[in-house]
Amino acid sequence: MNNVSKERRKFKRFDAYMSVKIRADQVGNFGGVSLSNDLSREGMKIATDRSVDKGTMVDLEINIPDDPKPVYTTGEVMWVMNNSKVQDKDFELGVKFLMMDPVDKFRVLDYAYNNWLETKVNDFQDPEQIPDI
Repeated sequence: MNNVSKERRKFKRFDAYMSVKIRADQVGNFGGVSLSNDLSREGMKIATDRSVDKGTMVDLEINIPDDPKPVYTTGEVMWVMNNSKVQDKDFELGVKFLMMDPVDKFRVLDYAYNNWLETKVNDFQDPEQIPDI
């Protein structure tokens, strides 16, 4: 029997912290400026101070560090979880992007990928010192 668990995610996730303003029509602005992480081609995880129902449509304003032009998109809340990791943010929302301009998606993913490269480059070992498997 194989004990290796199969990864269910379709796309790589990046921990790239960007501020996000989130709005849902039935509750208005909430969460203020939140941090996003766990970003992929399809969506992101957002820490917030308010819970909303799964399936809620939200408008997002994503602010990429050192980029003066925000990214605006629409998403759907796919899951909601209690959060104890981020101070003053009691919930985490998994938001799937629904309508995002392809150029804006590239900008967000490019920032996330470059951030990942910068933070992970120090984690790589010298290939000469990695034992054969």
